[in-house]
Amino acid sequence: MNLITGATGMLGTHLMIELLKRGEQVRALKRSTSDITMVQRVFDFYQSPHFSRIEWVEGDVLDIYSLMDAMAGCSRVFHCAAIVSYHPSERQTMYDINIEGTENVINIALQQGGVKVGFVSSIAAIGKAKNNDTVDEESEWVDGDFNTHYAITKQRSEMEFWRGIHEGIDGVAFNCGVIIGPGDFKRSSPSLFQKIGEGMRFYPPGGTGFISAEDCARIIVELTLSTINAERYILVSENLSMKDMFQTTAKALNVRIPSIEATPGMMQLARYAEALREMLGGRKALVTRETVRNAAVRFYYNNEKLRSVYTAPFMPINEAIQRTAAFFKSEQKQSN
Repeated sequence: MNLITGATGMLGTHLMIELLKRGEQVRALKRSTSDITMVQRVFDFYQSPHFSRIEWVEGDVLDIYSLMDAMAGCSRVFHCAAIVSYHPSERQTMYDINIEGTENVINIALQQGGVKVGFVSSIAAIGKAKNNDTVDEESEWVDGDFNTHYAITKQRSEMEFWRGIHEGIDGVAFNCGVIIGPGDFKRSSPSLFQKIGEGMRFYPPGGTGFISAEDCARIIVELTLSTINAERYILVSENLSMKDMFQTTAKALNVRIPSIEATPGMMQLARYAEALREMLGGRKALVTRETVRNAAVRFYYNNEKLRSVYTAPFMPINEAIQRTAAFFKSEQKQSN
């Protein structure tokens, strides 16, 4: 039995599709208030016939007793539950879920024994010494203003994972880049499609590492099911500028293509405009102090260690964007 925490999220959904395709049993942890409609829509989008095979259990990574019940009888846990946010109002919840939630998963895995943990971390948790640096698994974490609170929570949660490794559990850590794939367009990386879909004139000057949701899920499953233990891998297939990502996405969505690189002043204005929209009753601001601060930074991620154990071809990010855009447009039609 494989337990998925964060099962209703975009990556959790793709992990379930991949595991079920391989004939694995899947138990999915969800909160009592969680809506699994989007999960089923993503299954339908991929024409996966296995949605009915998911064993849904109610619980929370912050509720130790529900987590113990969910993990009972499981030989593997894919720990995806996390908050990705750069908004101050969600900061404390993010610290609680990302750090304390991971601590709980690790402690119960240690207590039960015989549980291998596939830990979903982030490239944000890897050290970055300077702009335009090349980052690999050995890059040292450096405290600094460029680390977002999200990055800090993922770095600390990864320390909980390594504590578990030192205390005796088996596991693999995956430092995922920006994951491109179908999901809830109000959450995490899919929200970029929502924002770009509104039509934008400007693109941020930075850049980062990307990977398709399908590749990400396949690699995590394959390496966690293997004999590999006590390793971490950067999961990035391509390093792209935000200009390339924004413009490719805009073309796929058939909206205005961002053609002007945003200056620091422009990004501050965008931040104030987003804050005003939020105050007037709109959605939470996507452009915040943290996103502005990091928007001009570019890092290059080295995936040579991953390629030494995973040699299958990656899906081009352009193709991942096209697929995600197709799902986004189908969701828009349903909502209209």
